[in-house]
Amino acid sequence: MKTNQKILKNKSIDIKIKLSALWMLYMFLFIYTDHYKLYMPGVLNDMMSGISEGMQLSQSTLLGISIISIIPALMIFISLTLTAIVNRWVNIIIGFVYILISITSLIGHAWAFWIFYCTLLTIVAALIVIYSWKWPSDISN
Repeated sequence: MKTNQKILKNKSIDIKIKLSALWMLYMFLFIYTDHYKLYMPGVLNDMMSGISEGMQLSQSTLLGISIISIIPALMIFISLTLTAIVNRWVNIIIGFVYILISITSLIGHAWAFWIFYCTLLTIVAALIVIYSWKWPSDISN
């Protein structure tokens, strides 16, 4: 009895594509976190008054927030284009910075959705660092 079963292969995914996909995931989580934050009582009123997290916003503050939020978006492209050695270290360093940012974002927040998203953001940033640290080499043993 002969069966016509297909044997599925798992092709290896290039590390650059994995890192780019993780940065895309990070961006989606980042955006969703900020989107759902708008539903918290008082947040919109504070925003209209120029206040965020109890702090008066200024042009400098908004520029800083803009830089922090655009870097993961840029990393989606950068992860695909930099040379391996530079790419590895940029992803390790930036990934570690975003681990710290994600953990710091938990301070003073008790909302379950916020804790959930910040935990996911921390895990994704940690995966970026781990994948970058274990960057495959062409040297065979």
